[in-house]
Parts: sequence; structure tokens; C-alpha cells
Amino acid sequence: MTTFKKIRAILFALTFLTVTHKAHAQLQVTQLILKGHSATGFGAFLHGDFPVNKGNAITAEAGFDYFAPNQSHLVFIPLLAGLRHFFDGTGTGFYAEPLVGYTFGSTDIQKTDANGNPVFNSDGSEVDESLNGATAALAVGYILPNPRCPLNFALRFDHVFVSGTAPSLLSFRVSWSVLTGRHLQQQPH
Repeated sequence: MTTFKKIRAILFALTFLTVTHKAHAQLQVTQLILKGHSATGFGAFLHGDFPVNKGNAITAEAGFDYFAPNQSHLVFIPLLAGLRHFFDGTGTGFYAEPLVGYTFGSTDIQKTDANGNPVFNSDGSEVDESLNGATAALAVGYILPNPRCPLNFALRFDHVFVSGTAPSLLSFRVSWSVLTGRHLQQQPH
């Protein structure tokens, strides 16, 4: 994917998030699961949704994750869309949310061939692992039904489908539902 297409995809995601019905500013702690590497990192996300009905919403998310295991560095920028389903049909409480999309990833981990030997470019420079790929994720969580404190607690598992070493991420997320509080105050009780 060209740089222009990447920038256009990121701008589209950010525009989508700015016109959503509800927005969540999120922080998370993430465990990276990658062949030969394991690390705990941190990330931040913007998550927006458009209600389909009282118990379901179409969601979009743009994020950033950073890891630094040993001397290596890994960065992930997922752009995902999904469907959040609230089990009690109120738009708060327990929910499940499957997501799909694409993750842009970068690392300085050197790529190896099938025999485990390092791979080099024709000029002798290292070839780094590719971490760009289609992504599938599943989140389960709980949004407090309190308009003064609309916190969202969630666990999410992501898998990035790339050839070679495919990364997975397990995240614990806490978010403040930026617009949900106003939405809950407007609802008749």
C-alpha cells in the first residue's frame, strides 16, 4: 500500500470517528504474542459508534500500540470496524464486539528465511519483518450505565494475518465514554 493510500485510510478513519454518535477515548495495556518475542506495551485508541438500535452499534476504531522487547521495537496502527452487541439491549452493561480491518505494523526485527538464517537486501542491508495485514479481533466488556461516570472496561484479542510471524495482541482496556454520558442523561428513565 502506498504512503498516500495509508494517509487517506487514516484520515477516513479519523473523519468517521469525529462524526460518530458516541466516542470513547481509550488507554490500554497490551501483551504482544509473537514467535520469539513477548512483551507488554501500551496503546491508545479512538473508538466511535453509530447505534443501529438500542442494543447494537456499528463501530470504528483507529489506534496505536508500542512495544519494546529487548533491543527491538514494534509499532501497530490498527484501523478496524465492528458490531458491538449489548446483551441487555440498553446500550450499556455487558457487550461483545467482533471487529475486522487492517493493521499497519512496523518493526526493526530482522526477517529470517525458512532455515532461520537472516535475510538481507541486495545492498547488504537487513530486511525487517513485515507486520502489515488483515486483522480480526474480539472484545468483551462492560460499560457502566452511570451518566456521570460512563467508564468502559474491556478485554480484546487481536490477530494480524501476515505471512511468516503473525502477531497477536491481548489487551486490557479502560476508556472514558466521551459522548455516552450526555446520551445517557437525555434518555427517559
